[in-house]
Amino acid sequence: MLIKEHFGDPGGLTRQFPYMKSTFQWKGDGFIISAEALANPHTEYHGLERLALKHHRAGSYALAGEHWLIAAGWRRGMMDANDERHVEALQFVLRHVEYDRAMAEWKKKKLGRSAMPYPGQFGLADD
Repeated sequence: MLIKEHFGDPGGLTRQFPYMKSTFQWKGDGFIISAEALANPHTEYHGLERLALKHHRAGSYALAGEHWLIAAGWRRGMMDANDERHVEALQFVLRHVEYDRAMAEWKKKKLGRSAMPYPGQFGLADD
């Protein structure tokens, strides 16, 4: 929803950030040092995760799920697949995507409290 509406496709989003492009030159004559180039790209997805939590707490579950999904894509593209902590972090983010999607559906259908999804159903803590 959010990606399609604002960027067209996931590639449209990643093209906005030079360090996410596979052609980005970290070394070589074409590399220009700037504050933007030196910024830690991990800050970007951590910021999105904080924003997703903020939207979740405000009851904007569909928007929260979209932010979690973008953060998951960034994490996946930057992580070391052999590092167990990175894999666990990605799984954690994807559980949030599913939880917020379920909450958005619950809210959209105006179902009763008994049908409300709970974090524990998605492998997340209930607090």
